[in-house]
Amino acid sequence: MLRLIAFFCGFVTCVLHAEVIVSNATVRLLPPGVPNTAAYFSIENRSDSNLVLVAASADFASKAEIHNHVMVNNMMSMQQQSEVVIGPGESVQFSPGGLHIMLFGLKQALHEGQTLTFTLLTKTQKPITIEASVVSAIQPSAHKHH
Repeated sequence: MLRLIAFFCGFVTCVLHAEVIVSNATVRLLPPGVPNTAAYFSIENRSDSNLVLVAASADFASKAEIHNHVMVNNMMSMQQQSEVVIGPGESVQFSPGGLHIMLFGLKQALHEGQTLTFTLLTKTQKPITIEASVVSAIQPSAHKHH
C-alpha cells in the first residue's frame, strides 16, 4: 500500500511540473567586467488557471528581477515588473527588448556554454527552477559583403 501511495505522489508531482513548460532558456554572456546581464526564455502555462510570476532569484547574482522594456514619454525605458500574468494555455516570451530577468551583481565570471540555474517564484509561492545556457551576446552576422 505504501508503494502505491508513493507512486501516486510521484505521478502528481510530474503532472504539476508538466503544467508549466520552460524552453530555450539562455543567459547573455557580456564582456568581462560587466556586472549585470539578462536571462531569456519561453514559458508556457498548460494549466487551467492563471500563472502569476512575482519574483526571480539566482545564486550566481546578488539580485534578480523581472523587467520589461516599456515606452515612457516617447523613450524606451526598462522597468521592474511586480508580476507577469500568463493565462491558461498561453505562452510568454522573455526576450531582448521585452520581458527578461535582470541579473545584477554577478558573483562569478560567466563562460559560453556554461549551464546556470535560476528560479522564478509564483504568486502562490511555488518555485519554477530553470536551467539556462550561457550564450554570447554577439551573434555572428548572416550578412556578408561582396
